[in-house]
Amino acid sequence: MSFKEVFETVDEVINKLEELDVHCSLNDIHAKLVILGGSGILLNLGLQGDTFRPTTDIDVETIASSDFEKLSGSLSKYGIQTVGGVMDVPPMEDLTNEENLFKLEGTGFTNIEVFVPSLELLACCKIFSKREKDLNDLKSTNLLNQCDKTKLNDLIEEYKPYVLNINDPFLNIHELDNIFEEKDI
Repeated sequence: MSFKEVFETVDEVINKLEELDVHCSLNDIHAKLVILGGSGILLNLGLQGDTFRPTTDIDVETIASSDFEKLSGSLSKYGIQTVGGVMDVPPMEDLTNEENLFKLEGTGFTNIEVFVPSLELLACCKIFSKREKDLNDLKSTNLLNQCDKTKLNDLIEEYKPYVLNINDPFLNIHELDNIFEEKDI
């Protein structure tokens, strides 16, 4: 099976998930998945009529599955990455709590349910990161422009106490005020 190495549109991400859904149907696997990372932002912004940079992977976290072991093998077979504990903030329980997610509707999936976190939660993943790529996303995409600034700031304040060293100068959060000012947010 060949993998598409770059996902540029909502349709390309959904097409890959459709392939996974067919595979799950043939193998009697049922699952609820949350799409995170760049593909989650691409889906969220794309469904709002906005764009996001291309992404080279689809990152997921599993909420539930009829067979976690078979699902894990299936995700791997389709080049879909499981995030599982890579981030401390936001906590995974917030990223997988269905109250914080919206379900992708109208996809025709039969064996998988696909959810995406709010833009504010996805933005927090980048804000509490040290990665230059995440900082560039905050600076050069419409991610922050599309967030509800009040909700975003509330989440930031909620998560700050959970960061091991909030004074770490390499955390992207320390650039946030400048980015807001540059973007006139």
